Amino acid sequence: MKRITRILALVLTCVMLLALAGTAQAADKTYTLKIAHVNSQTHPAHLALVKFKEMVEEQTGGKVKVDIYDSSVLGGELEEIQQVIDGSLTAAMIMGMSNWQNMVPETAIEELPFMYPDVEHARAAFDGAYGDYVKENWIEPTGLKVLCFWESGFRHFTNNVRPIYTPDDMKDIKFRSAQSEIRVKMFEALGASATIINFSELYTALQQHTVDGQENPLSIITANGFYDVQKYLSLSGHFYSTALFIVNPDFWGSLPAEYQEIIQAAAEECRDYDRQLSSESEADMIQTCKDHGMEVNEIDADAFKAAMDEVWKLYTDKFGTDAVNLALTSSGQEPMA
Repeated sequence: MKRITRILALVLTCVMLLALAGTAQAADKTYTLKIAHVNSQTHPAHLALVKFKEMVEEQTGGKVKVDIYDSSVLGGELEEIQQVIDGSLTAAMIMGMSNWQNMVPETAIEELPFMYPDVEHARAAFDGAYGDYVKENWIEPTGLKVLCFWESGFRHFTNNVRPIYTPDDMKDIKFRSAQSEIRVKMFEALGASATIINFSELYTALQQHTVDGQENPLSIITANGFYDVQKYLSLSGHFYSTALFIVNPDFWGSLPAEYQEIIQAAAEECRDYDRQLSSESEADMIQTCKDHGMEVNEIDADAFKAAMDEVWKLYTDKFGTDAVNLALTSSGQEPMA
């Protein structure tokens, strides 16, 4: 009996030692969060990611290391999305929900023209019930986790033909477009033409006059020096693009709960910093365009909105009005009739 007792005591001691060793090993384990994006190092999203890196590394005592890959060094946004899905990349900042159109056609909703009257309405939509719906029903089912929504911003027209005040001014201008049925339809409805060109090739296309114009947020226009190859900037604000901070779910699940909480809180705090930088720098970015010789003007927004009925119908005929109305009401607006 005494011998059995000694054996049991020895077994229990071994189990305890193994458990302690496992705990020590887990405590010593480090993780690397690799985040890719397509923006330059002067873009607000990159600057906010630098702050995110500092916060996470400090608050985890260096146990979570954050590496940032900017300027499309790991590929375009579609490549980044796929890399996060398959796990070869742990995270990415994707500048626009409509990048998911090939997998989830409903995400083309982001390109319905003039959905939000200002940035406050747009942010409220993505921070509210609409943002939850987008995450749970459209993005995360593709094999991703969404930490939160940052900001790409309102998109504006630039071109080399003429200043744009009314829809008539768009006629016969050749614009670059992403691969998007809604966006192409918008250009067609305004009498312009659209040529599909990858963003990485856009500057050269403008420089060589392959196209006359393009549309992007001010942060991208200035960060990429489009003012050197474009004459007119028309502040149209026709689309609002969010930015999605996505993470590979398996990597996320491998993190201790305390690290998940730190990363989530840092992502949300730096989202607010990203938005703050975007708002504070808007006047400076417009002035930068002027300083480089661009002519800047406002558009007749009501006239443009009136020309967009068929574009909205293209979406609602396919997908109905439920998601559109959720976006509108979450932003504090009235739903469609």
